[in-house]
Order: sequence, then structure tokens, then C-alpha cells
Amino acid sequence: MRTVSWLRHIALNSGALSLVVSLGVASEASAGTASGKVASHVADGKKASAGKPSKGREKVSVTAETIQVRAAVRTVDVQKTPTSVTTISATTLDHQNVTSLSGLNGLAPGLNIAKTAGYQTNIQIRGVGMQTAQNTLTTSTGVAVYIDGVYIANSVSLDQTFFDLHSIEVYRGPQATQYGQSAPGGAIVINTADPTFDRISGRVEASGGNYNLARGRAQLNVPITSNLAIRGSFQSYTHTGFAHTTSPYLGRYDLDDAQDNAGKLAIKWQPISNFTATLTGQWYNATPHGAEQKNILDTSTNPRVVNQDYPARSSLTTSLYHLNLDWKTSLVELTSVTAAQHVRNHEQYDNAHVTERILGKYDVLPNNNNTMNNYSETIALKSRKPMPIDWEVGLFLMGQRGHAYVSEFGGTDYTGWPSYPVPENLMTNAPSTLTYGNKQTATRFAVQPYVELGYHITDRLHLKGGARFNYDRYSSSSDGFSAYGNSSSQHSFSTKIPTWKAELDYDLTRPSSGIESMVYFSVGTGYKPGGVNGNPTAKVIGQEFKAERILNYEIGAKNWFFHHRFMFNIAAFYANYRNMQYIADDPYPYAYGIANVPKINLYGIEMESAYLAFHERLRIDGSLTLEKSRIASNYHSLDASTVSAAYASSPACAYGGQYYNSACWASVEASAPNVKGNQAPGMPNVQASLSASYLWDVPGGTLLTRAQYIYRGNYAARIIDNPSLDHVPAYFIFNAFLEYKPKASQWRMSFAATNLADTAGVNSRFTDPYGTNQTSEQYIAPRQFVGTIGYSF
Repeated sequence: MRTVSWLRHIALNSGALSLVVSLGVASEASAGTASGKVASHVADGKKASAGKPSKGREKVSVTAETIQVRAAVRTVDVQKTPTSVTTISATTLDHQNVTSLSGLNGLAPGLNIAKTAGYQTNIQIRGVGMQTAQNTLTTSTGVAVYIDGVYIANSVSLDQTFFDLHSIEVYRGPQATQYGQSAPGGAIVINTADPTFDRISGRVEASGGNYNLARGRAQLNVPITSNLAIRGSFQSYTHTGFAHTTSPYLGRYDLDDAQDNAGKLAIKWQPISNFTATLTGQWYNATPHGAEQKNILDTSTNPRVVNQDYPARSSLTTSLYHLNLDWKTSLVELTSVTAAQHVRNHEQYDNAHVTERILGKYDVLPNNNNTMNNYSETIALKSRKPMPIDWEVGLFLMGQRGHAYVSEFGGTDYTGWPSYPVPENLMTNAPSTLTYGNKQTATRFAVQPYVELGYHITDRLHLKGGARFNYDRYSSSSDGFSAYGNSSSQHSFSTKIPTWKAELDYDLTRPSSGIESMVYFSVGTGYKPGGVNGNPTAKVIGQEFKAERILNYEIGAKNWFFHHRFMFNIAAFYANYRNMQYIADDPYPYAYGIANVPKINLYGIEMESAYLAFHERLRIDGSLTLEKSRIASNYHSLDASTVSAAYASSPACAYGGQYYNSACWASVEASAPNVKGNQAPGMPNVQASLSASYLWDVPGGTLLTRAQYIYRGNYAARIIDNPSLDHVPAYFIFNAFLEYKPKASQWRMSFAATNLADTAGVNSRFTDPYGTNQTSEQYIAPRQFVGTIGYSF
């Protein structure tokens, strides 16, 4: 019934959708997303594997175009790949003012990206992601993110701003082999632009907009010799806050602002025709005030205004260095990706997200510091010569060491310090206001070989399979300290888990009829490592948490009709998702930890389409996702509100019994509700998008117009699914884009407008399991206007 109601909502908005299509105010007839979408990358005058800027307007053609994804060791046609994958061009990201991963909502079916705890990006695909915010050292993302073939090992790094991209690929469903590291939900593969040997080329761009937005970009490609080239790029991006505080202590203090700088330098060497080596360094630094997190108890009715006592500040510095080697012979191709990642992050914020005047107490977090060093190697060997059996073997190695330091203070006598004074020697001399402190060091080591095999049973029938063995070892050393006492723990944990996949596809293509079709069936598994809890005082939550596992069945079809003018893809899936990791409360105070929900069932249908008409000038794109989830096992879980109610109602918990009385702990445990039948967190029942484009001939050049509608349905924020705390409401937005290109000119001028109705859509809700256990909301960006002028050469 819930699905029917959201379909009714979409139907009620069909008038607006029809207006979008009829006006033809939309994206280029050649740019957009693609799961095989029509000529998504021709807009720049380039195919998916090229990197050259366009010169003036080029003829948009789809009849000879193949849409490809660039993996670390292969380039394949999306429409001939028996898996659900969407490719998004860099041009599309610019046209929709997408500046980070969180802006990808609506661009790929089944994808839901939400900000969590203010500074973390939680990627969910088909209901699988990460439900363990603020535990970056001990848990992994459920959707693997790769940049230029490098696995990004820390979720905090996912908050950085995009720049100098070539394309983004979104793989839906568990990745069992090549992208199998922590990927039960899928993978997002980010490809940046490569150096080229052909000529000196570059691009400069300046953008301005409301909220004092200013963005500058510069890219330069220089071929030093015929086989040595260098590419450098830089971006600076700033805007004032989308929200602000009204605290008597802070005055007007911006939140959700941007202060970002990013740079990249890549050197490519090709000493012989069949060998290339590319050395790349990427750097990023952001120092915004911090994210808006609006407490649901806040008395301000303006979604962009919050009442908070303590200033939010953030600092994120990342660096990524990688060497990519590729050697081809007539028989095989050998690739290697060697990488080093460094992350340093500082966060401070009002942990109550509301003033002491409203809540009756304060809760501030002046230190949430994380550092991480990660080193990885991926090596793969694959067949090139056509033969009955295609094969690929690979090995992934990773070593990681991270540190975290957190201090949190609370009480009832906040006096408006602009920077909460943090005494020295907290571990040995904790003041009475120190409610929680922790120093943790965690290490991880991974060894994961994989193999893929493909066999052509007939010219049309193809079988493919693969397996990966995943060995992960974690070690954690944790020291907890507060006014209530100190504790420490040391623990190690390892997992040895195989993952596998099998895919069968059949080619139904009839070239004479203008139809190219492929149907497929796949079954596969995925996993996310388990780990260690640093909670030695816990009474229910264990010292270890289990690895996540998923078994996924999928059937789908990929189709071209009318000689590559109409694309329609559809996929249906069913998944058995086991041991989902989430943050649980314990009967003993402050003994939080990660626990596992035994079994969740996930199922859904995803559709994508694209159509070109009027000599490839008009383009219409659409997608629709219908999904459902259900916790299938009997499972009792504690959250902060349940624990607090049990403390208040149980005589055994009186007089501080929660610290010493086993009868109190038993009564708290008995009060845990059974979550069987609840929906899984982070999985909207309905998601939809529709866009239309038209390319006009106008005096002196061409004008591209584009409009888009995006709908994201509601979802539950936690497994508890408390209606007053966990309901994340639906929203829809409209976007528009214009771009003018003068004839025979390298200049271009564009204008983007996002969230035209200025909808205060709720991106996420987060109930903090720590501190005062408050629930806060984060919102999508308000209406933005961005004008850009650029020059390419």
C-alpha cells in the first residue's frame, strides 16, 4: 500500500513532468547519465575513454556510439555487461551543479546518499550501506568507492568535493570479485582525467552564484615528448552557509558553508607502444564551519535556522598518491595499482544540536579527531586474445593504521565559551563535566585474491563466473576515560570469507530490425568485514561484531530500439542480507557498540530509459526504482530512549543501579523491542527522475536547454523505525540548465539552477547513540543559481 501511495504522488506531479518534456527545457541531447544511456559523453566531443575537450558544436550521433565503463583493468560496453551499472559523465555533474557524492541522488536507480552525523557520507545501494556513523576506524562502507582503481578506505574521505573528473560508474548489487572489498551493496568507481600525448590543451573556468558562491577551475595538459605528458588541475570552491545559528553566544554563525581547495598532478609515460605508467598525486583541503544538524526539538520553524550554543568547525585534509602500470601483449594484459592514502580530520560541534535553554542541559564535542594511513596494491592479469575461455586473476593487498581521539563534555552551566576549554591530562585528571573520552588505535591487514572466468557456450549464450577469498585482520587498542572512571581494552579479530558470482546472458539482437537486446540472470555474494568493539564493560554487546554477508539474485534485460534511438533497461533483484552492522545501546551506561541484525530481505525493480528524436536534438531520460525491505528474523534491539525509560521504571536501576546491579541490566535487556517486520534503514520505497533536453540553433551559436525532476521517497533512518524519530520524509526537486556555445569559438557560457522550488527536503535523520541521544535532521541544499564562463584550448 505504501508503494501505491508513492506512485499516486508521482502521478499527481505528472502535470509538472509533462511540462518539462513539452518545453524541452533540459540537458544536452548528448550529456547525461548512462546505464547504456544514449550518447552520454558525446557532448564534450569525447567517448567514455577519451579526454579531449570539444571545439564548438559537434554533431551528436548515437548510431555509432558505444557507451563504455572504464574499469581498472578493462573497458566494456555497458549494454553488453550482465550487471546493473550506470555511467555518469563529468558534463552531467557540471550541468546539475553536483559537487560531491551526496549530489548523485537521482542520477542512478537504487542509490541513496545521505549525510550522517554531520561530517560523514553514507552511501546506500539497494538498502545496503553503512549504519555505523562515528566508527570510521573499526568499520567499512558497504558500498566500495574507487578513485582511478584505488580503494578509498575511510568513509570521512568521501565528503570531499569533485573536480577534474572523466566519469563516475555506479555498480548496483554485491561485487564479488574485482570490486569485492567491502562491497555488499555495490561500488562507485570514479575516473579522473588522464594526461594525453597529442597536444597542449587546457581549460579555465570561473563560476559565481548566490550564497556568494565562487569557484575557479584550471586544467592544463602538456605533452613533453611524444611519449611523456603531464596534466595538472586545480579547483577552489567557496560559498557562505546555507543555514545559520541564532545563539545569543554565537550570534549569526554560518553552517553548511564551503571552503575547499583541491589539486592534482599526473605524469604519464609510454616508453613503448604497449606499456604505460601513470603517477598521480591528489590533494584536498576543506575548512568549513561545519554541517547544519537541526534538532527536532528546535523551536525555530525555519529549516535553515538553528538554535545552538557551541560553534561547529571542521577540517579535512586528504592526500592520495598512486602509480598505475599497464602492459599489454597479444595474449595478456598486466595491470598494477600501487597507492598510499593519508587522511586527517577534525570535527567539533554542539552534540545536542540545540541550546541548553531548550534542552535543559548542554552537550558539546570539542574534539573528534581522526587520522589514517592506508597502503594498498592491486595487481591483475587478464586474457586478451579471443579464446573459448576468457580469464582474469588478481590480488588485492592492504595495510592500514588509524588513530581517533574524542572528548565530550556536558552539564547544566554552559556560559557561552566560543571555544570550550579542554583541560590537559584528561585521562588522569578528568573534570566532572567530561562525560566521555576515548583514544583508540586500530590496524587492519587484508589479503584478497580473485579469479574471473568467461565461456561462450554459443555465439549468443555466455557464462561468466568468479570467486574471491577475503582475509581481513583487525587489531584495536582503546582507552576510555570520563569523570566516572577509566577503562581500556585490546582485541584482535580476523575473518576468512569467500565471495562468488555467476552470470548467464543471452544475446537477442536482430540488427535488421534495429533492435539490440540482451537478457541475463546472475547470482552472487558480497561481504563487509567484521571487527572489534572497544567496550569491555558491555553486558549484552560482544567484543566482536560479525561480517556482513549478502546473497543476491538478479534478472534483467538491456535493450536498444529504433537503431540506437531508444534505450530501455530493467532489472529485478532479491537479496538475503545477513548480519547488518549497526550501533546498539547496552544495559551498562556508555557501553555502546556495533551489533548485527541477523537477517533482512531486500527486493525491488529498477528501470532506466533514454530517447532521442528530431535529429538527435531532443533527448528524454527517465528512471524509476521500486524497492521494499523487511527485517526477517526475531531480533531485540536497545536504543537510547528504551534504555532511559527502563532506567526510570525499574527499581533495580535506582540509586545508580545501572552501574552495579545485574537485576537492572536484566530489566533493561528485557525491555528491548523486537524489530522483526520493520523496514531496513536507508532504503526509499520509490525513487524516480525525468529529464528532457533540446539543442537549439540560435544566432551566433547553439543553445542547450535542460530540465530535470527528481523524486526521493521516504525511508526509515534506523532499524527501530520509531515514527517520531526515524521517519525521513519524501521530497521532490526541479533543476534547470542553459548553455550557450558561440560558433567556431572555444568559449562557453552556462547557467544552472538547482532546487528551483527551494524545497527544504530532509536528506537524513540521525539519532546520536552517544551523549544526550538527540535526533537531528540534515537538509538538501536550498535553491542555487550558478553562472559559469569557460574557455578551452
